[in-house]
Amino acid sequence: MSRAQSVPLWMAAPEEFRSTLKMVLSTAYKNDRRFDRSWTFRYPDEDVPDLMVEITHLEKGGTEELLNPPRPTKPPEKAVVDDFRDVLGDLLLKGYRRGIEFDRSWTFRYPDADHPDLMVEVTQLEKRGD
Repeated sequence: MSRAQSVPLWMAAPEEFRSTLKMVLSTAYKNDRRFDRSWTFRYPDEDVPDLMVEITHLEKGGTEELLNPPRPTKPPEKAVVDDFRDVLGDLLLKGYRRGIEFDRSWTFRYPDADHPDLMVEVTQLEKRGD
């Protein structure tokens, strides 16, 4: 995922946010990025909440977590990992500035049997004091 594939500027409505998030996750998965982890995004602007994002694999057709989630076929390069984090952080920031409410989760079902279904939870965190 390159900066050229960053989050579109037009993304505004909740459904556009959801579809863009699904596309970002699918692209990352196709580039051997695997999930079942969380990221914390700390924003210096006091008006923007700090956020934690957790992405979990789900069993196909169910809502339970996988005991043995799919693993990448090769270890992702550091640039790919950092790029994904940058794109995800950019998407969250743009979504927040366009009125998307967090402290919620989304479930994404993919028709491809080789692509796991995913759940994404975004939680607002208290701002840390300096």
